[in-house]
Amino acid sequence: MPSKKLSFGPASTMPEVPKGEYAELEFSEKGDLHWEHKEDGEYGMKWFIPITLLSHPSVESLPSSGSFMHWVSKAQAAEQLYNVVCDAENDLKKEIFGKKWKLTRSITGSYRLDHA
Repeated sequence: MPSKKLSFGPASTMPEVPKGEYAELEFSEKGDLHWEHKEDGEYGMKWFIPITLLSHPSVESLPSSGSFMHWVSKAQAAEQLYNVVCDAENDLKKEIFGKKWKLTRSITGSYRLDHA
């Protein structure tokens, strides 16, 4: 009988991108982190998106291979991405994984995702 892999404590989450700046990342469909969404009381839905963080203006040193964590967000970009990935019929999934993405936060605080 294989032994269970135990983990304690929350998974790492990406720090908020400062307004007017961007982070580079890749989306993940492998590993222990899952694509999830949870109700957050009066604030609505939060999206939990597994990523490999490659660069971030608030993180001084990242391994050259990046750091595996969740992007947790209420942003419309996160919801749209989640819906594309979790829709079994969607052919766009192949455009999501294995590619570098740029997550830009505007000066008004909204997020935009673009292929890097």
